Amino acid sequence: MLSDNAVRTLTACLEDADADAAHLGWGDTATLLLIHDWPLNPALPRRRKMRSLEFPLHPEDLLAHPAGLPALLHRLAEQLRDPGTVTPYQKILQTMLARARATAPDVRLLAWAVCYHDIDLRDGRPALVRRVDAVDIDQRGYQLTHPLDDDRPFILVDDTPGPADTPATRTGLVALLTATVGSTGQQPSGPSARCGDRC
Repeated sequence: MLSDNAVRTLTACLEDADADAAHLGWGDTATLLLIHDWPLNPALPRRRKMRSLEFPLHPEDLLAHPAGLPALLHRLAEQLRDPGTVTPYQKILQTMLARARATAPDVRLLAWAVCYHDIDLRDGRPALVRRVDAVDIDQRGYQLTHPLDDDRPFILVDDTPGPADTPATRTGLVALLTATVGSTGQQPSGPSARCGDRC
């Protein structure tokens, strides 16, 4: 189980990703983010630092419209868990993990997130928004919505997401998380962490 502090740090990490999106072009096409943490000090394994990494997509898989995003997430999850062949996405994942573990062997995968642009109709009129949806190793859902004409995003953290109020990306993110955790041998939920640092 993630601690309350870890959940707050993960929420801040998603807010940082949203803030970076305008400069990095995230969301113009769907952008996948792999979120992990590691101990700040081997002698104090419960104090950890967290960050998000962009997971590169093949140009043929880049989507400009969110309607195809759930299917893309499921296809990617299938490629990551395919036991019969070594897929390009499996190689990318293993390379990213190897680089992270070269400096911090106790890296722990925490969540998958996706950043994308969408049309929001909540106020009865269409508005362009940037969304960052995420699922963590406890199956907790995160929904960040940033109207592009506002200064700050709105974020919802849901410990028990229901089918009526979850984004269409949720099942794909859960599938990605299951495939990733399974492929690295990590348990579905890591030990509680006290994350004192932001991304």
